[in-house]
Amino acid sequence: MKKKKTLIINQRHELPFSKKIGWDIVTILLWAGWIYLWKPLLIVFYNIVTLDAHVDEISKVIFDEISAVTVEHALLMLVATPTVLFILSWLNRHVAPSEHFIYKFDEYANYFKVDSTKLRETMDSQLITIYHDDNGHIANIENKI
Repeated sequence: MKKKKTLIINQRHELPFSKKIGWDIVTILLWAGWIYLWKPLLIVFYNIVTLDAHVDEISKVIFDEISAVTVEHALLMLVATPTVLFILSWLNRHVAPSEHFIYKFDEYANYFKVDSTKLRETMDSQLITIYHDDNGHIANIENKI
């Protein structure tokens, strides 16, 4: 039976074992940090749901636990989270070779039957106009900017 193609890219099985373990550890640490950030609020909800605290003590528990989040703690998490995510985004950076420069200018010019000097002029342009003939072939290229 053929495997159904999906839009989700999952190539985890192709990673080496060390990278799988490394990314699993990083994921667990990020989740632990996220739960640690929400710990005071989770404790308050736990006390309210389980009714561990007396009705009179619930407001005291709420204020005691929520005030446990200090400004330093909040700033640390505010700075640490994007820093860690930025570092992770640069960790496994793979730059694929550009498909546009596999062939030389002359080969592109021969394939599309256009003048190679015009093609060179328009490669770095921000705006070009391409004129086509009735068959859809490139008839002319104009460099606008």
